Amino acid sequence: MVLKKKWYEIVAPKLFGEKRVGETLSVDPSSLIGRKIEASMLEISDNYQRFYVKAQFQIVSVEGDRAFTKFVGHDIMRERLYRMVQRYGRRVDCIQDVATKDGVRMRVKTVFMLIKRVGTSVKNSCREHALGVVEKVAKETNFEDFVKMAISGELQNIIREDVTKIYPVGGIEVRKTEVLPEKKAVAA
Repeated sequence: MVLKKKWYEIVAPKLFGEKRVGETLSVDPSSLIGRKIEASMLEISDNYQRFYVKAQFQIVSVEGDRAFTKFVGHDIMRERLYRMVQRYGRRVDCIQDVATKDGVRMRVKTVFMLIKRVGTSVKNSCREHALGVVEKVAKETNFEDFVKMAISGELQNIIREDVTKIYPVGGIEVRKTEVLPEKKAVAA
């Protein structure tokens, strides 16, 4: 018996304008659900300035020959990070879990460079300020707006303004976001 495969068009979520981000083959449409796909922001938004950002989507439903997705995170290319980190500077990494205004939990990983080598107390103070800014912005915005801010660079500008009050910041990026799974209720 020969199984006939069919092409399915993968569509980005409404957040990204429901653009086509790829195609995939499958015998059974139910086997597509749960698959993850990665697409460059260059493909999705035609924004050449953010070519190094890769959005990650997961297929949640299939209707006809179209597979619909949800946003599950983003990442930046390693080369971008390598280019940012320079000699005689101080790299500061921030990793935190935040909840948006509408209750979506996310893990946000931010990296920035202080323009000179500084002591640990200055570095830690800058990190604490950056963590506070991301937490505050997440509480004040809904999921879609927070994702748009992180990908477009708006969130980075807000962090830069606050942290520069302590010490001048060179490059800054939200290098990765992940949507965390919802907590399951424990039966008592």
